[in-house]
Amino acid sequence: MRIVAFFGALVMAGTIWSPAGALTLQYGDVWGIVTDTSGVPIAGAHISLRAAEEADQTFSDASGHFSFSGVAALTYAVSADAKGYAPLSGRVLTVAAGKTTTIGLQMARPSTGNIATLGSITVNGRQTVSTAAAPTVIIDPQRLAAIGAQNVTDDLAQQMALTITRPAGGAPGLPQTASLRGPDPSETLIDIDGHIVNNANTGDFDLELLDPSEFSNIQVVYGVGPASLGGANTQGGTIDFHTIDPTAQDHGLLRVSAGSFDTSGYTLQATGTADHQLGYALSLHHYYSAGAVNDYLVSYEPIPTLPIVDQTTVGSAINATSTLAKLRYAFGTSGGFIQATYWNTVAYRDLSAPLSFPDNPQAFGQGSLFTAFPGASASSVAPAYALDFQLPVGDRNASGIAPAALTIRHLTSLVNQSTPNLPPGYNSYLLDERDMQNDNSAEWNRYLSDATISLFADFRQEQLTLPASAPFAPSIDKLSQNQDTYAARGEWHPTEHVHYSAVLYMSNYSTFGTSFDPRLGFVWTPTANSMFRVSFGTGFRSPLLTELAINPDLTAEHTSEYEIGYQQHFAPSGRAPTLEIDAYHTNLRDPTYFAPSTNPAKGQFSFIENLGDTVYSGAEFRAEQPLSSRAILKASYGIALAYPVTNPAQANAAAPPIVPYQQFLGIPPHKALVSVDGLAGQGFSYTVGAGWEAVNNELNRPAYWLYNANVGKQLGHTQLTLSAQNLGNEFADKFTLINTGPLYATPEGLAPTNAYSLPGLTLALTVTQHV
Repeated sequence: MRIVAFFGALVMAGTIWSPAGALTLQYGDVWGIVTDTSGVPIAGAHISLRAAEEADQTFSDASGHFSFSGVAALTYAVSADAKGYAPLSGRVLTVAAGKTTTIGLQMARPSTGNIATLGSITVNGRQTVSTAAAPTVIIDPQRLAAIGAQNVTDDLAQQMALTITRPAGGAPGLPQTASLRGPDPSETLIDIDGHIVNNANTGDFDLELLDPSEFSNIQVVYGVGPASLGGANTQGGTIDFHTIDPTAQDHGLLRVSAGSFDTSGYTLQATGTADHQLGYALSLHHYYSAGAVNDYLVSYEPIPTLPIVDQTTVGSAINATSTLAKLRYAFGTSGGFIQATYWNTVAYRDLSAPLSFPDNPQAFGQGSLFTAFPGASASSVAPAYALDFQLPVGDRNASGIAPAALTIRHLTSLVNQSTPNLPPGYNSYLLDERDMQNDNSAEWNRYLSDATISLFADFRQEQLTLPASAPFAPSIDKLSQNQDTYAARGEWHPTEHVHYSAVLYMSNYSTFGTSFDPRLGFVWTPTANSMFRVSFGTGFRSPLLTELAINPDLTAEHTSEYEIGYQQHFAPSGRAPTLEIDAYHTNLRDPTYFAPSTNPAKGQFSFIENLGDTVYSGAEFRAEQPLSSRAILKASYGIALAYPVTNPAQANAAAPPIVPYQQFLGIPPHKALVSVDGLAGQGFSYTVGAGWEAVNNELNRPAYWLYNANVGKQLGHTQLTLSAQNLGNEFADKFTLINTGPLYATPEGLAPTNAYSLPGLTLALTVTQHV
């Protein structure tokens, strides 16, 4: 009976029983403001509160303010819509009896992307609990740019169950890719403005040169919950990048930075709207660094088979320019628009030092004997052209808002890369390649008072061109593929406490055939401060063109994942902590195994076949504790287990021998992060953080801590920030150290690993001028 009474109290939150036994409602007030993502008030927004037996609605005034008076003290589902903005729905708040509850609504411009969350709602200064079907972490790339970050990977590396895979080494300039909840980055989808950008060579996307100032939002969506329409070709999750959008008012900034290793950079950026209809977003970013190794003299043997020693210099310079231009023409006040986008990254990376290593790991001073790659570099240009069209559909309601929207997208992207002075087949990421992609999609969304229905179709063609010296010796008919994806998704919030979501994908790939993948999610919010989540789904990982060039019989890997989650605000406001816990278990069937090869015709890797079974399992803990009204403590801890269940060599002697239940190399089973963010008065702000990774990490180092800090000063429209990375100078060995990493178990015994190095203590001063 006590259990029944307890849950009854949760459901009846905000009510009391009179002595006579009759249900008596108490009342409170709600006051709020609605703005866009840049803080500009939105007039005429329609805001509604809906509970089981109560409902109310109102509109924001010219200053964006709104209020509800005499509202029953219950838990409500909150929704908002406004002309020219994406709807907000599915959020929950509790009105306090006899008090005024303050809420803030932040609405985003209509998006052409598939990101899981648009806009946000705060209640009494705190974000509402999530009602998303999958765990989602939102990263603010503009904050990263303001503190001097030159790429997005450092902050991504701090996220739980996310490993920045370094397939060629740890030095800046070398490829860096993201793996979610597993060892394989090709199992993680990378999405930019609704377009999947994973390639068919390595199956992923190099994040090394992504400039954070070009993005307004980065979302890490974990697992296979029905939170994204991007597709089912993922087993760990999706990372969604959303480029900056035009703003209602004109904004501009000039940012310059300088730091260690002769590093410098600048950003010019402007956003706004002309004549109320033509919006624009322009960004130009340039970055240069001489690197931790510059004109470093080493001895080497030009011809390895002859005992002749010569000398050369190696370096690690990076010179890159990123450009973004977005023009959006709005069709009056209907919310429809047509948008043209161009972005491009042109980069030169000196790889002669990052790829070189001392023959004696204990002797790497200047003049020491190295295995060197003089003149090795990578030059790349990666333009992309997008055209997007969004049209409101259906009869407008009294607020002038259409009940549905149709979005049509097109993207043509090209990656051209040349890698002079590298031996053929040295690494699948460092090849002369030309990768052309054309992506066309259509999405229809129908917005109801308590539900959203979405239909999605995507047609993607890719043409990959590799030289005859490529490590895969591909045949011409294996260099192109078509990917067709269809999806239907429904999100339903029948009450303020229950939230359902479901999506069904049908995928047809020219490389392996058809796959049907359902995903289901259920979220229960017993109160406005607590949430329980359960989800189930399936997915796949398609074979790559480069894999099929060696083994045309490969087929897709398939996965099933189960997930539960819990989030709790321990008080509706004030300095109470927030806790979130997510646990998952993934069964992966028929993974693709590959083994090192010394066959010059095939290069470094030889892909084998679909063999065995694999398990990914773990849990993520995130907590926040306000220390004062001006400072907050954040902490997170993750357990990520990824291991084979069987040894594939039992089925095929050519497969790599693997120890069943042994953690895959490069995936730390334990990871932690702690940070304090605060304001110190007089316009000062600060962040102090530390990250820890257990042994078996991606650097092949013993368990370690990395420390960073930054301090900022706001002077009117000018922001000054001094940042420091790797305060402890950890692993600042300049070069990869062969066979000096922790031992890794194999069927033949313990084997050494190659230890990767990081740049040492790095200081940067960044000045941002807003106009």
